[in-house]
Amino acid sequence: MSKDTIISYESGKFMAVGCTHGDLIDKTAFKTFMSRRRHYKPEHMFHLGDAFEFTALRKGATDDEKRISIEKDINEGLWMFSRIFKGIRGQRWFMRGNHCERLWQMKDKGTAIGREFAEEKIYQIESFLSENDIQMKPYCSRKGVIMVNDTCLMHGYGHGLNAAKDHLKAYHHNLIFCHTHRAEHAVAPAWPKPIEALNIGCMRELYPEFASRGTSTLSWRHAFAKGRFYSDNTSTRELVIL
Repeated sequence: MSKDTIISYESGKFMAVGCTHGDLIDKTAFKTFMSRRRHYKPEHMFHLGDAFEFTALRKGATDDEKRISIEKDINEGLWMFSRIFKGIRGQRWFMRGNHCERLWQMKDKGTAIGREFAEEKIYQIESFLSENDIQMKPYCSRKGVIMVNDTCLMHGYGHGLNAAKDHLKAYHHNLIFCHTHRAEHAVAPAWPKPIEALNIGCMRELYPEFASRGTSTLSWRHAFAKGRFYSDNTSTRELVIL
């Protein structure tokens, strides 16, 4: 296991959600998630990335896309954080996704004006996270992974139809990820028992206009994961599709 990977041993119930995408969050699906959260009462909460959309910052953004408000996007993402992490006393993690990373890349590689803008917005986000005791990892297949008991949690690093199986082959552990917006479960043989991957879908709007002529979004699902960490350093995981 990489030295950059955070390894923690915990007990108690947890929930994991991801791909909320800022102001593109599906409020109805998120309301359902929060209802399930109230009933389940998790001790630990993980957001697995793409809390923000940052359409205006993507490479190849159109003139119309460059006019989309970043401030509204960030405010919606932070509002979502305030809801899901409220009252959580155990592990509180935000794993940056590829959409999130657009802002951090601007800080490192943008123009002088872009860098200053990115620094200001990153300070806003990181200050909120610090004030709410939420830890953060970058979007990185090595540094962007944490392991709690026997389960890895990450944003995800593959898009293909076999993404869940591919992640199992790469990480050789039970794992939970999102990134593809699909909800799927895969199992691989291992000793002393099989390992599994949960691809936990998304919480964003399912049918964006930009993809209205394609079919890829037809496999998107609203979903999340819940489970329990045990004192013997094992865990159980469940994919919940809304």
